Amino acid sequence: MTKNAGLNRRTFMKNASFTALAGAAGTLAAAPQASAQEGRSASDSYPRLANGKYDFDTVYNRVGSNCSRWDSPPRSYPNGEFKYGMGVASMDFECAPCITEALQDRIKHHSWGYMSSTNELREEIVKWNGNYLNNDISTDMVTLSDGVYPGMIAAMRSFIPVGGKVLIPTPAYSGFYTMARAANIDTVDSEMVKKDGRYTFDWDDLEAKMTPDVRALIVCNPQNPTGNVWHEDELLRLGRMALERDIVVLSDEIHCDVIRNGQKFTAFSSLPDQAVVNNSLTFTAISKTFNLAGMKNAYYYSKSPTMLQRVNQYHRAELSTLGVVANIAAYQEGRDWFEQANAYMDDNHTFIENYVKQHMPTVGYTRNEGTYMTFLDFSKTIAAIGAEEAAKEKEARSTEHYFRDWMVYNSGVYLNPGVDYGKGGQGRMRMNIASSRKVIAEVMEAMAGAVNKV
Repeated sequence: MTKNAGLNRRTFMKNASFTALAGAAGTLAAAPQASAQEGRSASDSYPRLANGKYDFDTVYNRVGSNCSRWDSPPRSYPNGEFKYGMGVASMDFECAPCITEALQDRIKHHSWGYMSSTNELREEIVKWNGNYLNNDISTDMVTLSDGVYPGMIAAMRSFIPVGGKVLIPTPAYSGFYTMARAANIDTVDSEMVKKDGRYTFDWDDLEAKMTPDVRALIVCNPQNPTGNVWHEDELLRLGRMALERDIVVLSDEIHCDVIRNGQKFTAFSSLPDQAVVNNSLTFTAISKTFNLAGMKNAYYYSKSPTMLQRVNQYHRAELSTLGVVANIAAYQEGRDWFEQANAYMDDNHTFIENYVKQHMPTVGYTRNEGTYMTFLDFSKTIAAIGAEEAAKEKEARSTEHYFRDWMVYNSGVYLNPGVDYGKGGQGRMRMNIASSRKVIAEVMEAMAGAVNKV
């Protein structure tokens, strides 16, 4: 560990405290302090089921584990200003016990040569889609990958000529722009609009931007960072518009399991129009579902063999034995853990919504339908602190990047700048809500203290 990394970790451990939450969601009460040192660490055993429930409240300390969410931001704030990593899209919960147990069992065998088969993993993927996503696929439709990125990049190279374009309804996941650059193609944003408090497609703008040089359309469902879970009629309309203009649909469904109570996820490949379905490919994983991004395991599929083969010729997966073991265990035995985690995160969303309304009246909130991200509107705060002019003076990447730093220096909370997600992200910041509610409560209190003083 470098000197600076050690200093950052010690500073965090000294400064971070997690206020216990008392009372119903939306009510923040004074309570005894519990330091980060007192949270569970990697050396502790996972809390077993008590009365059928897992413990998501006890803080699981990820600091010092080479964790992107908690160990990367402090490098930009070496004097200890950073306290709360609420940006990177990974859960702070310890993973489902079945995953760790399967990994421990596998490493008892002390040999790490080539794997013999991935058939079991494919079979579990098909079962999961059928049992939980109402999505009928078969193993011959599935191509395994080591991430959504490699599959999407292969598809872009397959369907879009160099200099061609992919159309992206925005705000949308910033990684889509990274993928496009890797495929040497251009992007076109179609900014969504808000109607009755919900983000929706700007249909006229989408149609106007489906020009002959646009060869693919990205559908993000659920939409990251806005949290939309697209309805069947919305997906059908989008798919038919694309089909009529010979535009291939690339559906990113990596957050498909993280759906809030009362919402229904519709897989693009389950739409009741076979021509629309056959004009699409879906890219997904359970890395968000079970916090397995580091295990490098994903897949894509299409109900059109021709479409699938076109992408496969540009794609090669490099899977690891432990990644396959972890994913199979999650598919086979992790459902109960996930359902409890998802319900807990749903309550986190409700807590944040109530807290913003009660204690942060200048901050705009749009109710999420899915994902464990929320997209907060800090436009009024940004204007009040003169962030636009300050960003120019300090040569910041954008007003929102300046505000990210302002928030860290004034509250310790690190958020993702909304401008990174394309048009429509101005004035917004993305926040990860997949943490203990004790952490969420303290984060909201710290942000309110910063916002309400300006």
